[in-house]
Amino acid sequence: MSLEIADLQWGYREAGGPWRQLFQGFHLSCAPGQFVVLIGSNGSGKSTLLNLIAGSLRAESGSVRLEGRELMGQAEHRRASRIARVMQNPLDGTAPDLTMAENLRLAECRHQSGLRWSGLWGRHPSTRDRRRYQALLEELDLPFQDRLDTPMGQFSGGQRQTIALVMASLGQPRLLLLDEHTAALDPRAEAKVMALTDRLVQRLKTTTLMVTHSLEQALHHGDRLVMLQEGAVIGDWSDQERARFSPDDLRGFYGNVRVDDRPESGE
Repeated sequence: MSLEIADLQWGYREAGGPWRQLFQGFHLSCAPGQFVVLIGSNGSGKSTLLNLIAGSLRAESGSVRLEGRELMGQAEHRRASRIARVMQNPLDGTAPDLTMAENLRLAECRHQSGLRWSGLWGRHPSTRDRRRYQALLEELDLPFQDRLDTPMGQFSGGQRQTIALVMASLGQPRLLLLDEHTAALDPRAEAKVMALTDRLVQRLKTTTLMVTHSLEQALHHGDRLVMLQEGAVIGDWSDQERARFSPDDLRGFYGNVRVDDRPESGE
């Protein structure tokens, strides 16, 4: 397996309340190159799971293996050489005062070296780097080839998220984590970012986990659908099984303790 999570334990103390053990012996396996869409109610553990995989949260115990290599003992910036991530807020993950070319170069160096962002300042793109970036943008059919010197702060939210996806693809990451990366975008920008997401996943053949609240995305993107509730998997469907679902079927699954993969409406 490309990603193997076993016996994962993690909890937290609620504000003014008791301890909540969210993940208790959690297991999830993802095959190499699989594009897994994660859905579930607020508080079900979707984004927390990505944080535990990326290392921005530390698990109490368990195992997270990527291509057979244990990640649990590694710091977040060390995992970044193999894991790329795009966050929900278009302002996260890019430096607004640096140009697009400089942001691309920083992302590439981070994936290659696993250094903290603070250790990468001053690594400016060379003429050869700029040519590579222009060729990549052209290959991906993105109209930014003449904007490499534009500061990131001058791009729209959808454009910044598009560039953040390109940044995540640099350095051939072995795992791509997408945490509601279109939630802050308008419908037109969302469609463009999702189309690019599909192209990049197919191009990289990278194992991908995508968190979303969009039923449309859950039904039409990725090749596997997993539903979480209170830190547990309550539904796990292949692309073929998911094809039987309607938005109402998925909507009805929310809050269920156990989900049948053959809803009555699909009979």
